[in-house]
Amino acid sequence: MLAFEPPTFADEDFDLLEAWLMRRSKGITDIVELEGFLTAVVVGPVTLVPSVWLPKVFGGKNPGFRTEEDFNEFARLVMGFYNVIVAWFDRDPAHFEPTFYERRIGGKRIFIVDEWCWGFMKGVRLNSTEWKPLKRDQPELLKPMELFGTTAGFRELDSGGAGVMHAKWSRKITPAVRAIHSYWLPKRHADYEAARAAMTVRRDGPKVGRNDPCPCGSGRKYKRCCGQVDGTVH
Repeated sequence: MLAFEPPTFADEDFDLLEAWLMRRSKGITDIVELEGFLTAVVVGPVTLVPSVWLPKVFGGKNPGFRTEEDFNEFARLVMGFYNVIVAWFDRDPAHFEPTFYERRIGGKRIFIVDEWCWGFMKGVRLNSTEWKPLKRDQPELLKPMELFGTTAGFRELDSGGAGVMHAKWSRKITPAVRAIHSYWLPKRHADYEAARAAMTVRRDGPKVGRNDPCPCGSGRKYKRCCGQVDGTVH
């Protein structure tokens, strides 16, 4: 039994977000790919503000929505989905489970992991330089996502026998993601403490209220982000 039940993303919001993505002709157009992308953003080496990663979801700086209301609704849904992943890694990262498509082949249930891994690698490429220490120290942790989420990986899968390679490497995705989160956590704690110290020493702007949006740009309230007294870092 899970020690922590992940916060719910309402079924109607999930369906709305999925429909929005499917109607898009650019950016990320699949909700499983979006989950992989957001997971890489959450577990990576640095905290990326939404203004950095949202354009990758939209497909460019010009999101192409007909109205401001449409844009705001889509952004609300994406941020809600993002916050679910943030909360999971904040509270119970050891039980994080990616979402994969499934297919029945010969009476067996096969997980289709390509979309999720493709999204994850898009997230890694947002700040690939920052990921280099992991690639150097523990390259095996990125290997499953690279195999199923890059063109070079597809070629390696084909050359090694797709069925055999899938059986071997698809099961390594979940533990690899959890291990990546653990690998970067000390750095994220150090960055978090440095940011807190800087905010304590100097504040150029007005005081941030606990219910105000966090100035780091995460989209969460200050009290749920950099203003947490327990120093929680996902």
